[in-house]
Amino acid sequence: MKAFILIAVCLVAVQALTDEQKEKLKKHKTECLAETKPDEQLVAKLKNGDYKTESEPLKKYALCMMVKSELMTKDGKFKKDVALAKVPDAADKPMVEKHIDACLANKGSTPQETAWRYVKCYYEKDPKHAIFL
Repeated sequence: MKAFILIAVCLVAVQALTDEQKEKLKKHKTECLAETKPDEQLVAKLKNGDYKTESEPLKKYALCMMVKSELMTKDGKFKKDVALAKVPDAADKPMVEKHIDACLANKGSTPQETAWRYVKCYYEKDPKHAIFL
């Protein structure tokens, strides 16, 4: 089963997550929830693609998850090379790169706004493979 991990869910294609990856995501989520204090019900809704409600803590949470996943810098610069390196199937890279490029075209005025727009865009482009933990 393929899934895209944002963490940041960045949403980069991977095969089923290993136990180690799941533990890292769980740790990142716990840390980011504590650091950014978003409404946890809104965070839970992201898994189902509900990005309707925006809040500054939720945007900071998105950035935190992206940073801890090493997919984005604290200043909002996406690490495309890192994301593409995590795609296990070379045949998937062109599609992933296309989605990344499309979503990076809509940068925000702050790092957290950029992270939020990216994760929201990626979900809209490929909801089947987008997971925000």
